[in-house]
Amino acid sequence: MDRHRPDTTCDARAVDHTRLPCMHGWPSAILLMVLLFLPAARADSTAELTRELVQITVEPQRFALIGPRARQQLIVSGHFGNERIQDLTSSVTFQVSDPGVVRIEGSVVHPRENGSAEVVVRIGEHQTRASVTVRDTGRAFPVSFRNETLAALTQAGCNAGACHGSPSGKAGFRLSLRGYDPPLDLLTLRTEFFGRRTNPMSPDESLILQKPLMSVTHGGGQRITKGDPVYNVLHGWIREGLRVDADDTARLEHIEVLPNNRVFCEPALRQQLIVNGTFSDGTVRDLTPLTIFSSSNEAVGTVDVNGLVTKTGRGETAVLARYLDKMSTSHITFLEDVAGFVWNDPPVRNFIDCLMFTKLQQLQILPSQRCSDEEFVRRVWLDVTGRLPTIAETTTFLADQSGDKRDRLIDDLLQTDDFAAWWTLKLGDILRSNSKRLTKAGVRKFRQWVFDSVRNDKPLDQFATELLTASGSVYE
Repeated sequence: MDRHRPDTTCDARAVDHTRLPCMHGWPSAILLMVLLFLPAARADSTAELTRELVQITVEPQRFALIGPRARQQLIVSGHFGNERIQDLTSSVTFQVSDPGVVRIEGSVVHPRENGSAEVVVRIGEHQTRASVTVRDTGRAFPVSFRNETLAALTQAGCNAGACHGSPSGKAGFRLSLRGYDPPLDLLTLRTEFFGRRTNPMSPDESLILQKPLMSVTHGGGQRITKGDPVYNVLHGWIREGLRVDADDTARLEHIEVLPNNRVFCEPALRQQLIVNGTFSDGTVRDLTPLTIFSSSNEAVGTVDVNGLVTKTGRGETAVLARYLDKMSTSHITFLEDVAGFVWNDPPVRNFIDCLMFTKLQQLQILPSQRCSDEEFVRRVWLDVTGRLPTIAETTTFLADQSGDKRDRLIDDLLQTDDFAAWWTLKLGDILRSNSKRLTKAGVRKFRQWVFDSVRNDKPLDQFATELLTASGSVYE
């Protein structure tokens, strides 16, 4: 039994009361009350949670565990009335039909022996099942440098641009940015610094482990802990002799985040994510532990290293999952009922309005009222051309009494050199056009090409094609 957690399945009447005063200094009466009422409190909590529960589902419903190091994170969703969904992964209980085939740690399935089994998920009177097939547990599955070691270095932040992934590295140790040059990283880790960075004879003495553990002074601070996924992968790769991947090693083709889109109503507060990777040999593997997660809006939801999204406010956030050079996104929306909210049925002018109003209505956010002509003329000039209108331009617009003057002003501004110049500046920043890369003459010619593209309304697909397939001198 885990000594840090009380065994809530024990019979409270069997407690040895004579030992209560010695247990961590707790007063015996308080401790006895905790032991007596904690099971009942949990039962009440489960009853409250399942009161309006219609069914539960588990993802993935079918999966395979290949090799002794395989694993699969599960997520369980509760479906309530009014199409409300809530993540119940941390609230359900898991059991396996054959403990000799697989074992459960939290909500993660691990293999034991080859065979098939079912994972039974229960909460209250509701249950569902997931089928698992285990194979090749007796075959050696060495740590893959390309598929795992580089991902572990990225997860720990070792090859980030602010650390050893910078062009000059840090403290004489240089890695390619985010593992984009595996041969360079392999050479650096295996041969440089007299082999002290990676020591197959004594893996624990490898600097690549000791420094992020802070066993040795490290300017980047502690980045890993013993037993975490990053440590296990790095330690395993070193212990196995710094293997180079065989030519037929499966390559990662794409990743998928589950769920990829989820809308929550109160009282939902969190969502566990899964990242599964599909490889060139057709296998699907759980990559969640070494995936890097980031939230586009932390005022709505934060995400931890394990892929658990936690609500911090009302709205929508896109959670980006990145594994090596592959990326995928999950859109998570947390809704809250706004007292007195009534949709004001604003007029719809185009398909963009339809999409925006649907989202605003879902979030219970009223669109702004129509702005005045004075506000509009200032805003549209800033948005489209990057400058304020002159007094004459403002006076002309305000004096116009026609009903379509706003539409005509937008169309007119899109045909100006000011519009082309403003968006050329924006695109130049995005494309990192600067004299350090192209020289002053090169920047001027590149800027002119972008300006002409915007001014002549060149389609974006054509713009991207010409940019990516260009050859020759920038001066031409």
